[in-house]
Amino acid sequence: MKTLTLYNGVEIPANGFGVYQVRKEDCKKSVLAALKAGYRHIDTAQSYFNEEQVGEALAETDVPRREIFLTTKVWIDHYEEGKTYDSVIESLRKLKTDYLDLILLHQPVGGLLWCLPRFGKAL
Repeated sequence: MKTLTLYNGVEIPANGFGVYQVRKEDCKKSVLAALKAGYRHIDTAQSYFNEEQVGEALAETDVPRREIFLTTKVWIDHYEEGKTYDSVIESLRKLKTDYLDLILLHQPVGGLLWCLPRFGKAL
């Protein structure tokens, strides 16, 4: 599997399976099929409203968690001290995991860049 190396040395699979606009009732099955097909990067987000179904797939798959690169994104409503941290904890609960490989700000554009110092402090 081809990987890319991030600035901090972490390797991320070059191809990932995203669940944007995957309906809740199809999400678990889709993620399980993607993992069976060899995908090892799963990309979700708080605003996709299917983190729980991704978590169910992660709990059910035979692929060890350490072999899966899991990404989620913090939604803009949570870009405040306290809210950011709480939203990540909630994502961890929904995803049925105790760690995430990558957490992104979903829309870090325009006047929203003020949140970056708060984001770091919250985590």
